[in-house]
Amino acid sequence: MGVLAEEELYRELEELSRLPALMRNVLGEETQTRVRELARKYAPSQRDWAVVGSGVTRAAADEIRIKLAELCYKSIATDQIEDKKHIDLSSEPLTLVLTAGLSQVALRDAVKEVAIFRSHKSVPIVVCSEDFEAFGPYAAGVISVPKASQCASVLLNVVVGHLWGYFCALAID
Repeated sequence: MGVLAEEELYRELEELSRLPALMRNVLGEETQTRVRELARKYAPSQRDWAVVGSGVTRAAADEIRIKLAELCYKSIATDQIEDKKHIDLSSEPLTLVLTAGLSQVALRDAVKEVAIFRSHKSVPIVVCSEDFEAFGPYAAGVISVPKASQCASVLLNVVVGHLWGYFCALAID
């Protein structure tokens, strides 16, 4: 169709071929242990939940919201990280923040937004690429995924979101 330059197309095809290994990494014991411990710690005590993403990760947020609603029987808000108009921050929600695959500029903005969530006594759980550590002081928990292209990272966010839903459902019985 001529939408992508040939070089960009080959890069995306290479990422597509790496995707099964990237997903296996996310489904590995280390990530599952981290997700399980965060779910046990926060899911039972937080009444209100939200899922936020930015740009392409917003689509991942919408997908995860559906899975969380199915598994945990909750009405869950979803929005842009930087928007928050559909999230009642006064309810101090447990907020899954999807940032894996965002550009450096978007990541810096997301760190500021997570700090805002935390200042409103929300419980932000951040999914981000393993090479980015700036969320540590502001997030209640960070779940790292392998560094990948923006497109592949959307799916890695979704895989973590599905694990999150599974372990939250177990934690709240």
